[in-house]
Amino acid sequence: MYARGLTPVGSFCISWPCYRRVKVIHNEKIMVCVHYGPHGERLIRRGVQLSEIIGAPLFVLNVDSSDNDEYNQSKEMYMTVWKRLADEAGAEFIIRKREGRKTTDIIVEVAEKNEVTQIVIGQSAQTRWQELTKRNFINELIGKMKMMDLHVVAVQRMRAGLEETHEEGVIAYLVKIGDEYQLSDEPKGEYSLKGKFFHELHTEFENGLFRIEQEDGKARYLHICDGTLTDSL
Repeated sequence: MYARGLTPVGSFCISWPCYRRVKVIHNEKIMVCVHYGPHGERLIRRGVQLSEIIGAPLFVLNVDSSDNDEYNQSKEMYMTVWKRLADEAGAEFIIRKREGRKTTDIIVEVAEKNEVTQIVIGQSAQTRWQELTKRNFINELIGKMKMMDLHVVAVQRMRAGLEETHEEGVIAYLVKIGDEYQLSDEPKGEYSLKGKFFHELHTEFENGLFRIEQEDGKARYLHICDGTLTDSL
């Protein structure tokens, strides 16, 4: 049991040995794994590009961890966009309930059932699919994959493509109200954190990314859902 390879992907450049191999083998199949957040659309578009390069069928997998009776309007919005993108690309859109199982088991199960040879996932330190950021998740996934390539889309490249998924950033503040931090267009109360808010496209809710500058000069992106900070400061 082994994976064919682990490929960090920025702009989906493929190394020549890998490109040469997949051009020779004509039974390649690609599967993109998406979760709820602003990067799913970009991941699918990258998967479409890769499938067009090698002429391979495309699958889009969503592992749903929500309860059966739980309704989330933001989640439904993402699902609608993803299904549309999958349909436009001629891809098969697959939804699997997690139901207490490991995400890696579900990914491999679906991949094997559909004879997938290349899997694409996103690696972002601030997405809801936080387990993907842990090295042990990737190692666990590789350990369960049989004769597959794993492509990891790096967070840096996804942030660079923010304009594809978000509106232009505007100055905003995170103000502490009780135990929560709320988005505001002006400083309020005893504590306010200044930053830039990038509103997600395709939604009227205050969902998006809040960028702050850290002491080391690097930018950090925090998730905002319905005007409330969902990450830890």
